Amino acid sequence: MMEHVESLNRLESIVNKLMGNLDAVAAKKQELAVRLRQLEGENGELRQEIARLREEKEQVRDRVSGLIDTIEQWERKLVGQPAEADGQPS
Repeated sequence: MMEHVESLNRLESIVNKLMGNLDAVAAKKQELAVRLRQLEGENGELRQEIARLREEKEQVRDRVSGLIDTIEQWERKLVGQPAEADGQPS
């Protein structure tokens, strides 16, 4: 009979320890789920920022390209005109 009581006490102790571990794991899971939602939100924000920056980069590239075209057109016009040095026609 005494052996059964000791076995039952040991089993009860093991079950209580397992339940404590289960509670700790459930709490950690909840903590990780909250952190995951935060990171997913940050990820979405960063993806939007990347898309915005890519669009801005493309706009800058287009504007710079336009400026280069304007300068090249100006240079072609300048080359097509007779050169003048110190206000004297050449």
